[in-house]
Amino acid sequence: MGALLETVRLEIQPPSLCATSFGLEPWQREIRSFRGEVIYENGRFPRFRLENGEFDDADEHDGHAYHVLVRLRSTGQLIASARLASAELLAPSKVMALDEPGAMRLLSSERLRRSEVLEGARWVVHPRHRGQSIGQLLVVASNVLARRLQRRLIWVLAGTVAGQDAILRRFGFWEASADRYPMPEVGDMVKLLACRPEQLLRRHPGLATQVAPALNDELSRLRLCRQSSPVA
Repeated sequence: MGALLETVRLEIQPPSLCATSFGLEPWQREIRSFRGEVIYENGRFPRFRLENGEFDDADEHDGHAYHVLVRLRSTGQLIASARLASAELLAPSKVMALDEPGAMRLLSSERLRRSEVLEGARWVVHPRHRGQSIGQLLVVASNVLARRLQRRLIWVLAGTVAGQDAILRRFGFWEASADRYPMPEVGDMVKLLACRPEQLLRRHPGLATQVAPALNDELSRLRLCRQSSPVA
């Protein structure tokens, strides 16, 4: 894993000041294009390719989310991404929309409020970089971010067709609801998974220790950028 962190770097992008206009900035267009190309799957889901041949994955929750990105150090190429949004800001939360009973049971059993939850989505690793621990890096970085944001739970609708749910369980998520729901736009059946950041990070102490300084540097960069931005 140490060698991996020498070849890739983490990048954090913050929620947009105008959440309804996500896609105007170059990094936002890059994320949408990257996700669209991966989800397109060589034509399996044609709606992610535009008439001009470009790829796009537009989603209403992008503007509310922190985006965790993994790039190759050598070229800067984006090879993996995930987004995490404050669950109480999402109207509607996709978790609540698809599995409200499961979500409410989870909140009750964990004695939490929605304002203590980050909703994860769009966990994407480029096919050429799978099987190289990039997914594990993405999950650990997301949980380090959740802890820094003082969020006590991450919940996510994980796909079951290609085994995303099994991968996340192996990394430390648990199945919060046995029910499955169709998500036809990505051709999947999804179920609710969750994790407590402090518990998941205890399962990956070495990687968490390596990820934390890079993530702290990124959050410091974001604070400096926002402090230097003009206020309307």
